Amino acid sequence: MTNFWLAIDHADDALFRAPDSADIRPELLDLVADTPGWGIVVRPAQGHGDVRRELACAGLPDIAAVEDLVVPERSTDAVKVGFDDHQGGCASTALAILDRLPGYERVFLEPYCTTPGCLDDLAALGARSRCGGIVLKLKVNDEGLAAIERADLGGAPWVARSDGMSWDDFGARLPRVRSLGARGVMVGRAVWGDTGEAGQDVRLKTIRERMHTIERVFG
Repeated sequence: MTNFWLAIDHADDALFRAPDSADIRPELLDLVADTPGWGIVVRPAQGHGDVRRELACAGLPDIAAVEDLVVPERSTDAVKVGFDDHQGGCASTALAILDRLPGYERVFLEPYCTTPGCLDDLAALGARSRCGGIVLKLKVNDEGLAAIERADLGGAPWVARSDGMSWDDFGARLPRVRSLGARGVMVGRAVWGDTGEAGQDVRLKTIRERMHTIERVFG
């Protein structure tokens, strides 16, 4: 399974509209289907077009507590969920999430917690054999990179999230991100967010070039 994921699961549909009101998501699905080594992150109700099931990830809504988790009918081999449980703690929350999402080959956990030791606990959890398939999705802004540098990830698999950054900012961080141990990226608006006003050919060319830039950094 890939470590390069293009995310189009954002809840704001307006982000995907071109000036002529056309929805660019079908273009992005086709692009990923035609680009070897890339997967797509979609809302469960969206479907994943011609992208193979093993290269599709269901992006679930972020939750504040395990009770908020909405488990979809399974149509992908991977699933992603963001969480920030201020009461239960990251590791116990992650375990409860995993218990509710059985059968997925990979579960991408996106912690929003900034409590010291959170990343250490999640990395240790991922190292346990019964929790195989856990991948952390971590922010790589200044705060996120500082937390990653302080943490003892112990080789736990993780991918970088763009977290609303511009392409220039995110792209400039990729060499450092890789040097810190990231396996890849799960990236959305940083790659496609500023391309909506371009014509279709220019839009797809720009997005494709950015995807190839990511591949070269991690190649």
